[in-house]
Amino acid sequence: MTGLAREYGEGLYELARDEELRPQLHKELGQIADLLKQQPDFIRLLCSRAVEREKRLQIVGETFGGQAHPYVVNFMKLLVQKEHFDAFLMCCEWFHTRYNEDYGIVEARVTSAVALSDADRAALRARLAEISGKNVELFCAVDPSLIGGVRVEMDGRRYDNTIQDRLGRLKRSLAHGL
Repeated sequence: MTGLAREYGEGLYELARDEELRPQLHKELGQIADLLKQQPDFIRLLCSRAVEREKRLQIVGETFGGQAHPYVVNFMKLLVQKEHFDAFLMCCEWFHTRYNEDYGIVEARVTSAVALSDADRAALRARLAEISGKNVELFCAVDPSLIGGVRVEMDGRRYDNTIQDRLGRLKRSLAHGL
């Protein structure tokens, strides 16, 4: 993360905190970031100096005005104005990180061999909340190569209870024992 993204993202975060708009702006920034990740040409357009700055500002206003909070739209325009729109996604990441810190949220990346049921997700979320002492937001993915079990990455730690991992440990154990 660049210092620029941290500085701009923090500025927007402080404004959202002061105006008691953190949840709303967090949601909107996440939605816009997801949209822009799917449309990288739009980011390139807003960064292109081949398009007049005023035209790029107009595009932001027409695309997001009325759809997003004026602070978000003006933030995007500020980045276009300063020729730093390429840092927008990193600014969103910084805002997201600060939001999670302030609201005691930790993200857990869960990979399982099959899709988890709602009951399994709820039980896993509760157990991870107990371990971390924080509210847990699950991001689940399926990887059939795991054969069975669950792998969790959370707070820089990895919890691996997959059959694939167990077989790997057994293989290493047998190799060292012979």
